[in-house]
Amino acid sequence: MKMRTFQLILVSLIGLIAACRPAKNTSASTAPPAGVVIPESDAYLFGKPADGLRAPGDAELAAMQAQYKELTLEKLKEGHEIYTKGACVGCHGAVDVYSFGHAQWKDIIDDMAVRASITDPQKDAVYKYVLSIKATQPK
Repeated sequence: MKMRTFQLILVSLIGLIAACRPAKNTSASTAPPAGVVIPESDAYLFGKPADGLRAPGDAELAAMQAQYKELTLEKLKEGHEIYTKGACVGCHGAVDVYSFGHAQWKDIIDDMAVRASITDPQKDAVYKYVLSIKATQPK
C-alpha cells in the first residue's frame, strides 16, 4: 500500500510540474532591440520560430549582400511573402528552412515553382529569403 501511495504522489508531482511550465511559443517573431546581438542559445527568449519563418530585416540583408550585392530588403520581403502567404505555405504548410542545404533548396524551389506558377524572379526572391534566414538564424 505504501508503494502505491508513493507512486500516486510522484505522478501527481510530475503532473503539477509539467502544468506549471510556461508553454513554448514557436510562432512568435519578436526581434531583439536594434543593435543587440543575441547568442543562439538565448534566441528562444525573443521567440525565434522553430521553423525559421521570421520576416527579413537589415541583418538578413547584410548577411546576403556580401554574396548578392544587388539584393534589396524589398526582394527579401517579397520572398518572405511568397513563402509564407503565397505559393509555398498556402499549399503544403511551412517546411523547416533548416531541413535542407543551399543546393537542395535551389532544387526544391525550382521544382515547386512549376507547380506554383511563380516566375523566375519570384523563385530567386524565395531562394534568397530562405538563405538569408539560414545565414542569420542558424538552428
